[in-house]
Amino acid sequence: MKKILGVLTIVILLVSVCLFFFVRQPKNIFDEIYQETEKSYQVDNIFGKNEDIIVRPVWPSDNESLKYSPHVTYKDNIFNNYCKVVLGFNFQNLEQTSFIRFDKYIDSGVRIRIRTVYSYLEKSLKKEVEVIVIKGNSENYIDNESPVKSYIEKYGITAKDLDSYYDEIVNQKVLKDWCSIYDSKYSPSNYGEVKVETQWENWK
Repeated sequence: MKKILGVLTIVILLVSVCLFFFVRQPKNIFDEIYQETEKSYQVDNIFGKNEDIIVRPVWPSDNESLKYSPHVTYKDNIFNNYCKVVLGFNFQNLEQTSFIRFDKYIDSGVRIRIRTVYSYLEKSLKKEVEVIVIKGNSENYIDNESPVKSYIEKYGITAKDLDSYYDEIVNQKVLKDWCSIYDSKYSPSNYGEVKVETQWENWK
């Protein structure tokens, strides 16, 4: 009887270990980015392998506001029409999110910002757009959908244009760069298992 119980205990432990590793396997390219950054950002940030990316030398940090929320920034001078390309993470248990955001000038005093937020727990990616109006040294952020649509329509920007901006930065730059520094199972054209929600999907 003791021998049977011992065998059962070993089997249960093996199944538990296999389940743990199965659950932890990245289901998509954003899982990979989240997990690998979480492993490396306090020691040798994986994004440091890319010369186009600035890794802030503040981690590891005991500052609670920084400890679990690293971010890296692309150098502005590598883009012709875009700026402020940032990848950020929140590794706190209640959040577990990452984001990619970038700005594009549509006028001398107006930028649009496209932001993707990935939920590690929900395996979902939300693509959103907001408008930044610059007056002097101040910036007014507009994220309410109705005025955002009004600004975009005013400057003749369509949903297809927003898709092309997203593709140019997120797919053709950020995710391609990821695949160049990490042996990814996924690609910019094959995200893997992720639910994508696009704010402007039904806009004209």
